[in-house]
This record gives sequence, structure tokens and C-alpha cells, in this order.
Amino acid sequence: MIIGWVIPTRWEAGPVLKHFRMRSAGKDLFGVTRKDQSLWVRISGVGREHARVAADRLCKEQQVKMLASVGFCGALVSGLQVGDVIRDRIVTVDVPAKTPEERTTLTQRANAVAVDMETQAIIEAGTLRGVPIRILRVVSDRFDDDLTPLFGPDSEFSIAHILARLLTRPSAWPLALRLRRQSQMASRALVHALEKWLENPR
Repeated sequence: MIIGWVIPTRWEAGPVLKHFRMRSAGKDLFGVTRKDQSLWVRISGVGREHARVAADRLCKEQQVKMLASVGFCGALVSGLQVGDVIRDRIVTVDVPAKTPEERTTLTQRANAVAVDMETQAIIEAGTLRGVPIRILRVVSDRFDDDLTPLFGPDSEFSIAHILARLLTRPSAWPLALRLRRQSQMASRALVHALEKWLENPR
């Protein structure tokens, strides 16, 4: 079984690569063979188009037989906790959902429980090539997290803008530190969920 995982960022991918002892096989490409499985990871970058390209390359160049959208997501309902695994009812957006109000609107519009910026593109890319697709996302942002102090008015996700706001707005640091702790919890949950899924990847 040749399995491909599209992971948006190095922050999300790092613990996965370390746990599964994956080695670099090219720019943003990592792989490992274990038992009867060949695992490939492409770090796509944030957003639909980056994810689409990464998924397409896994299908074409690594000839994966199963494709998965792997990484973090944001909760759209209050019942979800950091570390919860999401396998369906996830909506893909082009603009980050920064506030509870924006998340409520998404839930009402899409009947979704979680949000990310890549999954739909991965599904489309895999479907075009006839490759089965799976979703394995883990909640890192809670429903009631207000991300505005970090994102500001920006409509696009930008690490550079976030770092700039941290430098100029010390009041954003408590939120940044809390989100870092939450992402560390999400990373541990993600690795555990992937390990369990690989026991029977169907």
C-alpha cells in the first residue's frame, strides 16, 4: 500500500515526520517504508491551490493508492475540544475563520463541524485521479478562540503578518502562547490518530 499525506505546514508535519522517521526525498517531500506500507508526505503550504498541487504530485509522481488530508483544523461547534479527530463534515475556506461569529456562520451555511483551508482541494485532486481520499484532521483551535489579535484585519493567512503583529502588539502574546500549547496537544493527538489509522487504513 502506497499512502500519501498532504500536510499544510512544517509546524504540523514536524512531529509526524519525527515519529514515523521519515527522510527527505526532495523539496517538501518525505518518505518511509514500514512493513507493507510506503508512506509519503508532501508539505503543501497553506491554501487550496498549494494543497491541490501537492496532492496531484503525490498521485502522479509517488503513485499513491490512497490520499489523505492530514493536519490541524478549527472547531466550528463548542462541543469539540483540542485534540479531537475530525474525519468528515469539514468545510474548506479561503479566508481564515477568526471569530466565533464567523464560525457560527460557516456552520449554518455548510452544516460542518470543523474548518480548514485545504481538504476540499485534496478531495478534488484525488477524485480526478481515481484515488481514494481520507480526512484525518485534529482540532487545534477551539470554537471560542478569537484569533483577531494575531490575524488583525488580514483576509489571508500569513506567517509574516502574524510575526509582525507579535512584534508590535505585546497584548497578542498570551493568545499566541495559548495557541502554541493547543497546537502541541493537537500534534500529539495527530500522531496517535495516524498510528492507529495505519493499522487498518480503509
